[in-house]
Amino acid sequence: MEKNRNKSALWLALKSLRGQSAGPLNRSHILTLAGITLGVMALICVSSVMNGFRADIRGRITGTFSEIRISKSDNQPLDAPDGLLQTLRQQGFKAAPVVRNELVIKRGPALFSTLCLGIDPTLHTQISGALVPPGNSAAESTQGLLRGSILGPEFGGGIALGSGLAAKLNVTPGDEIQLLAPLFNVPTAFGLLPRVRTLRVAAIFYAGMPEYDDAFSYISLDNARFFRGYSSEVDYIEVKTPDFGKSARYARQLRSRLKGYEVEDWSAYESSLYSAIRFEKYMMFVIMLFMYIIASFNLTGNMLKAIAQKKRELGLLKALGYRDPEVRGLFLYQSLLLSTLGIILGIALSTALLLLQQRLGILRLDMGDALPQPLPVKFAALDYVAVIVAAYLVTLASVIFPLRRLKRINAIELIRQNT
Repeated sequence: MEKNRNKSALWLALKSLRGQSAGPLNRSHILTLAGITLGVMALICVSSVMNGFRADIRGRITGTFSEIRISKSDNQPLDAPDGLLQTLRQQGFKAAPVVRNELVIKRGPALFSTLCLGIDPTLHTQISGALVPPGNSAAESTQGLLRGSILGPEFGGGIALGSGLAAKLNVTPGDEIQLLAPLFNVPTAFGLLPRVRTLRVAAIFYAGMPEYDDAFSYISLDNARFFRGYSSEVDYIEVKTPDFGKSARYARQLRSRLKGYEVEDWSAYESSLYSAIRFEKYMMFVIMLFMYIIASFNLTGNMLKAIAQKKRELGLLKALGYRDPEVRGLFLYQSLLLSTLGIILGIALSTALLLLQQRLGILRLDMGDALPQPLPVKFAALDYVAVIVAAYLVTLASVIFPLRRLKRINAIELIRQNT
């Protein structure tokens, strides 16, 4: 008997959703369904686009630098990098040494500061997408060399400039520039002078981050050591992992293995930018969730309206033996059916729209690139789970007040009033 009553409650719920309409839903429930569908679409689309922005920025940062950076924990230079490089390669990593300098570039009367990185070009092209030659399939679409090359012998006396820095200097490959240290620490017969070298522009690269393109440059390790006063030391080692998505896990493993070294993953390079992107995603999710909550008010209103209009029918159900929990279940079935249908439609429509954007790049944004880039999209299963859970929780919360109104229905009084 209890099983048959539960089946009848579900049948009554479906009948109530249809009402007098010829279709499966009456007009008021269609509006509620539309609100739930749009709310789910907004939540999934915003989350996926924010994931895309995060992945895009992460790719540009790690494409210029690397996924992991290893240095001495006491901020001293690495005096024997070859052994560490060999150890990292044996563990399946790609690694390249770097000497970091803050220098000044001079061409004619123009002076510009630059963050100049000394590299081994053969090793560093395996680490940085910004230095991959044009046409290489391994290069990121938003990064790479625009002109010239760093793999030839001319790079020993040359320099690779960011596209913004090259534009400010008005240079092309083959032009000469002067590279100066900002400190006057070389004693001569004329007093202290800065370290200076004349270099030829070997290549122009595009990092995809305007602040990098305007300030970064690369020179050979020997030239970089000259400005730092090193013999064979380096400042740190850049590491590329076998799996980009597991870089944080690899960083934890290296911290446990390499005692006395500082191991940083990519999020530490631009920690403020990374934190801002994460915070923005959470805030956008919360804002879109509030919009979904507003849409759920329509569901609350429909439930209150149905209870007010169907008091007589509800009283008869109670007189026929339906208990209060079963009557409440009748309206709960309606709410969950509408919510489930709205969630399914919202997921299907949002996924279809995001796939179109991902494959066709219909929407484009100016992200500091030479040309507008497609709005980035990245799917995450956890976002779908979070949206589904949040949608059901909001649905349940929105029907609590209407269900409490059912306790006020007195079956005997309603039957007396209608006899």
